[in-house]
Amino acid sequence: MNIHSYTLLILLLLHSVYAKSQDDPDNIELANSSETFEFQYNTKQKQVTVKQLIHKDFVCNSFRATIPFSEPYNNQEEITDLTILTDGKKNRTITPTYDYLNIDEYFYSDQKICYFNIPFSKQGAHNEVNIEKAIRDPRYLTTVYLTDYYPSKQKTISIIVPRWMNIDIHTFHFENQHIKTEKTYDKDRDADIYTYTATNLPAMKKSSMSPGPSWIYPHILVRSKRADYKGEQTVYFNTTNDLYQWCHNLASQLHPDTSALGVKAREITAGIPDKFDQLKAIFYWVEENIRYIAFEDGLAGFRPDEAHEVLRKKYGDCKGMANLTKELLVRCGLDARLCWIGTNHIMYDHSIPSLNADNHMICAVQYNNKWWFLDATEKYMQPGIYAERIAGRQVMIENGDNVLLENIPVTTPAQNARLFKESLTIEGNSMTGKIKYKYNGESKSDLLYNINLTKKDRVQTSLETYITNKNSHYKISNVTTTRLDQRDGDLEVSFDLQYPDAVSSFGKEMYIDIDYNKEYNNAVIDTVKRKTDIRFDCKNNYITETELLIPAGYKMTSLPEDLHISSPNFIFDITYKATGNKITYRKQLQINNTYLQKAAFGDWNKAVSALSKKYLEQITLTQQ
Repeated sequence: MNIHSYTLLILLLLHSVYAKSQDDPDNIELANSSETFEFQYNTKQKQVTVKQLIHKDFVCNSFRATIPFSEPYNNQEEITDLTILTDGKKNRTITPTYDYLNIDEYFYSDQKICYFNIPFSKQGAHNEVNIEKAIRDPRYLTTVYLTDYYPSKQKTISIIVPRWMNIDIHTFHFENQHIKTEKTYDKDRDADIYTYTATNLPAMKKSSMSPGPSWIYPHILVRSKRADYKGEQTVYFNTTNDLYQWCHNLASQLHPDTSALGVKAREITAGIPDKFDQLKAIFYWVEENIRYIAFEDGLAGFRPDEAHEVLRKKYGDCKGMANLTKELLVRCGLDARLCWIGTNHIMYDHSIPSLNADNHMICAVQYNNKWWFLDATEKYMQPGIYAERIAGRQVMIENGDNVLLENIPVTTPAQNARLFKESLTIEGNSMTGKIKYKYNGESKSDLLYNINLTKKDRVQTSLETYITNKNSHYKISNVTTTRLDQRDGDLEVSFDLQYPDAVSSFGKEMYIDIDYNKEYNNAVIDTVKRKTDIRFDCKNNYITETELLIPAGYKMTSLPEDLHISSPNFIFDITYKATGNKITYRKQLQINNTYLQKAAFGDWNKAVSALSKKYLEQITLTQQ
């Protein structure tokens, strides 16, 4: 993930913690805020810079409170001035802290953060924060959001563009918002001024399963194309190839230790003559042996770490892991290349050449006239199986001097099937039987990742906990599995089941709840509280096939009706069938589209309500 996306996520989490700790999340709001960006030319350094002015006026609406404030910057940005005013007077008691944004105090990036707490002593108190920043490279002026972490009465964004500077401004999600757009000309500056004024904006808040902010909040994306200052021309991101050249140049500055990488590549592939098997061996080794850290030191989060350094440290971010994968594969004689990609966390692709088009890096291999995309940050994945976050996304592939754009294949629910086959019998009030679970795609990687988080001597216990959903009454034994570190093929888990009190008897009648897992039971969306669309992790595909043997002396007297619900976004399908002395139950719950818009919440809730009601219905057997 690039540093801009990661920082926004961190800040959203930080402010969501604040919101949860308050009785009234709207106690503090922005009475007024503004951001001004002015393109300037530094005649000494002969380069374009951007002066950024930030003004935020916070007001306390009811009870006293203290809120966190933070402003990110990096080695391409500098905070040149900061003042804090409390009720119109300069506050000298607040001391800002300037530090690296780090994880667990042992791993940091060149991303920095200025932070402090702002106290409000009473209702009506105001605190103003004024920040001046210098952006050394206009490429780093990208996304500017109109929404903030607090409700905002008015937010103004101004972009001052001298006529010698050529930019594009793209607007997103302005529909149904109170946003006024204006363009004026400043004769003294010989500059166009673009002004965006928004009123009565709700707070930007972190919600579970939300799409990335660029999908849902009003914002602008600034693209610096080129500058022509008094005959001095500089090209930034005029075309997609310019973006590629800039990224490729950073990668070209690396100096891999070919000796160390060659030794490791030969070690990993020893005794493996087939090239595709070598590809898998390298990919799996990096997956298993290199720890993924969310971000890495580099040019504002864009420069990959040296492959041999990732190998030595045994950890890296996506760029470092992709680079190591590439360099090891190259040592095997394979055509491996770095790739820049935007995950589905962001809504843009490379049709708008911007640093915000990419937040991830992977490796691609051209083998047998086909591209194989390898993302080593996805544990327990195999070549040709793609995580939903990159599936279908446009990818920019390393290709000499010219950009090469491809798309990762789109996944289908069939890739992620979880097939539960059950053969059940009734013994008194208990259900017993033979069970086989089969996982593939992201369902397999999810299971393997979760159970392998534990120590090796507790893997079996972790697996049983995963299968039983921590229900101590659902007892399993004689568990056998295919290898729990495998990547290729399906993962199969077989076990014997003893499920006490799964059957209820009253007089001559027996009532059976045949479904234990009950996926999406009561998963109704609160349409009053929920303010954002929903993004599912993957195209889930739950399939249950159960065969129940009717006990001797009993007959089937009642089966629930089938359930068939189909929409472009999902399918819920349940069937019951009685044949001879057996009852067959089949359920398939399939997510076709992982992006569920608010407009579709009604359809989802109606379907989930019908599904949950169906789960309550039981099979009735009567003693003959």
